Amino acid sequence: MAPMAWASAPPVIERTPDADSAGAIERERAYAGLSLGDAIRQALIDDDLDFAFKSIAALGRAGGDNSTALYYSGVRAFSQQNYQDATDTLRDSDKDDMLTAGLVTWAHVGQGQLDQAINVWEVYGGDGNRPFFNAYRGLLAEQNGEIKAALGYYAQAQKAGELHFVRDLSRRYVTLLVQAGRKNDALKAHDEIFGEPKGLDPLETQFRETIASGKPKPLAAMLPQASVSSLMSNYASAMMLVRIFQANQEQNDPTNPKSGEPSEKPDADALFVGDALLLRTALKIDPSNQSARFSLAEALSEIDEDKAALETLAPIVTGERLDEVRREKAVLHLSLEDASNAAALLDQIPQNLRDRRWWDLQASIRSARGDFKGAFESANKSVVAARGTGEWDEDLARLSMMRAHYDLGQKAEAIEIARALVKKLKPENPVRGSAGLFLAAEPSTHVEGLPAARESLKMLGADGRTKLSLGGVLAQFPGTRAEGVQLMRDALAEMPRSPLFMNALGYTLVEYDIDVEEGFQLLQKAYELRPYSGAITDSLGRAHYKLGQLDEAQRLIEKAVDMRKEAPDPEIYDNLGDVYWHQGKPSEARRMWQMVKDFGGHYFKQAELEEKLKNGLKGPAPVKKTAPIFVEPGSV
Repeated sequence: MAPMAWASAPPVIERTPDADSAGAIERERAYAGLSLGDAIRQALIDDDLDFAFKSIAALGRAGGDNSTALYYSGVRAFSQQNYQDATDTLRDSDKDDMLTAGLVTWAHVGQGQLDQAINVWEVYGGDGNRPFFNAYRGLLAEQNGEIKAALGYYAQAQKAGELHFVRDLSRRYVTLLVQAGRKNDALKAHDEIFGEPKGLDPLETQFRETIASGKPKPLAAMLPQASVSSLMSNYASAMMLVRIFQANQEQNDPTNPKSGEPSEKPDADALFVGDALLLRTALKIDPSNQSARFSLAEALSEIDEDKAALETLAPIVTGERLDEVRREKAVLHLSLEDASNAAALLDQIPQNLRDRRWWDLQASIRSARGDFKGAFESANKSVVAARGTGEWDEDLARLSMMRAHYDLGQKAEAIEIARALVKKLKPENPVRGSAGLFLAAEPSTHVEGLPAARESLKMLGADGRTKLSLGGVLAQFPGTRAEGVQLMRDALAEMPRSPLFMNALGYTLVEYDIDVEEGFQLLQKAYELRPYSGAITDSLGRAHYKLGQLDEAQRLIEKAVDMRKEAPDPEIYDNLGDVYWHQGKPSEARRMWQMVKDFGGHYFKQAELEEKLKNGLKGPAPVKKTAPIFVEPGSV
């Protein structure tokens, strides 16, 4: 299969041992026990590009197609700057394939053969309407010293909307316009590509100011490695954005008979493999490509591989995007329940770059650490920072304020903000969905919030995370519990290897006694995949409690308490109190429950907590059962 064909439409990944029957592929020890599809996925998480490409190439050869094997041979030669070997290897490859054409084009550039390079890219470009042709034809002209021609090609790329997807080249175009004495054209082009000045992030605002002053930084030459790596990472990023755009269009198109209905979602793991294959290749060719690192970290985070995402961003220690890296790392640390490192990274960002996003994130970190007053102050500053920057930012800041009110126990104020957002915004706005979900989670406004939350599920294309969030809320209420559990099952079907999705469904099945054994199996697997998660450790402990295995429940939940010292969760202390009570330790149990009450803020099980503090737990301890043994082919 051609490289671009794999990237744009990766095959469905099988998760059974039968996937290995496609060919006799020697398995490396690290991937033993995994199906071929899962092994390729894991290899790309682990930065083992060789294994991934060899496996995909073997699948191709089994079907009589050797193009992937040749393509990767060309990639390896190019990454080692063996440009002659790259052109020789790819000489007979598909000339209409953009990625292959890019390798051959800039391999010629690396050999100083500009005419041959331009010819190869022109053949790929055909009538000039092929993806990214004009943008990178502009770069070729620039590298050949033809600045007037470069500006013409970049202008064609802008007209076609390509420059929205190649922002590194967009900046070159805008800078070249200034250098050509066309500052007004440069500002106009910048605003068309990057958006209105009031909505720009601080770094982009600074760049625009250099354009307005007529003093942008001089352009550095783009070497062959940087050029090809840019092409690959920009294409991968474009594919990720186009998928989101197309999903939104399908849901919001009134002429589409299925508009507003949940649509079938592609296999999330297959999409990740396609994206990661391009981005890992881009980084193999040019490890300094920061855009590729950001996009790869995003793709890893989308499948809940946050540790791998952090490792991907780790090499970025200098450059103009360093503070953006610090913010993204802070988000990942918070997701990994490490609020202390998240706060430390956020504090390193200078005052002049602290926009609405910065204050929102600080509010979340402070809330996770139990500093609800501090979170409220940060949310207030988010509202101030968002003023005048556009409706989107202003509404997100109000959402942050809603959560801050709620955490302080100011439920009425939080509900008022949520109602205002639901009333003001259109159904397709995800902020409205979040506000509706908040209302649906509150017993007093549950029925009121359900329509907005369900509309959000439809308008956002019924993506897995929206299903999981809505399902978790619906499962809290007996009347909608079955619907909620089904949504969570649907979400897990889209992300079958996500420990966070397993945890959400597993805990629900256990907590509400829907199917304790199935819940235990899911939580055991989630724990094996993410043993460093305090939330998952607590969930597994709760499953052992429901099975009457109090000693193991105590061990795990006490471990979870220790793991979450920097981001304490009152529900974990509540669960530990239940264990202590049935172990015959009423004073220890009440101490845990009192800690939950003293934690401050609003606890969603407040009524049950008050009852336990007053009268303890009623009824006997759960009957002791043997934990189910669960073995699944391909499990890790």
